[in-house]
Amino acid sequence: MRLFNIILVVMAIFIPRTMVRGEGTPRILSFEPNVISIDTVRYDAGEITVRFECTNICDKPVAIIDVRSQCGCTRPSFGKASIAPGKKGYVDVVFDPHTLFADQKRHLTVVATNGEYRKFSTLTITGYVDRGVSEEEVRYPYVLAEGLRSDQNTIGMRLSKRGDVPVREFTIYNGSSSVMKLDWTAEDRCVMAEVPDEIKPGESAKIKVSVKTRWLPSGTYQKSMTLMINGNQQSERILLKGSVE
Repeated sequence: MRLFNIILVVMAIFIPRTMVRGEGTPRILSFEPNVISIDTVRYDAGEITVRFECTNICDKPVAIIDVRSQCGCTRPSFGKASIAPGKKGYVDVVFDPHTLFADQKRHLTVVATNGEYRKFSTLTITGYVDRGVSEEEVRYPYVLAEGLRSDQNTIGMRLSKRGDVPVREFTIYNGSSSVMKLDWTAEDRCVMAEVPDEIKPGESAKIKVSVKTRWLPSGTYQKSMTLMINGNQQSERILLKGSVE
């Protein structure tokens, strides 16, 4: 216990006060609003810039020292000068929708200090990105059969050592109004698959595929499998590509 108390004293002496967040410390910046909606935008509309304004609500100058984004679709910038008490500052955020679709909620964390301690604020951008097609068509762009879509139609099995059994998975989606009974078939016995017995309307399911490489020659290979739907309908081929060293 004595050693633990000594460690606490040393930490209190040597850790800078600006590194201590302190849950009980008062706020130093007020963002009004801290949530901005961009409503509906098209994915190809180009970048959109929004500005979050803040007010220094403490009695010391405040500096924004960092703004952290959760993804590359939001790029922040901010004023580097200190904000005097009662004065305003800003954080600009460039939102790039070109890889996004459907509902969006993106958070950013603002780190600011008044010279005594740091405080964190959360900013949020919300909106909807329209790609001109349904969300299912974006998520599952490949049509395997009528009403059945997939997020992939070519599975990269990558490089394997002889004897390895690489396993990959892809996702299918039932866009029809009926339950689909599923099975599978393959041209080669080295191909294996784990397929659910059925998939209900509006639901997705994972399919695992594997390739037994023990008897395959060195070099690249291309195998395939198909899904059987309701016992009689055959899907488009799903390719499995890899190589054996």
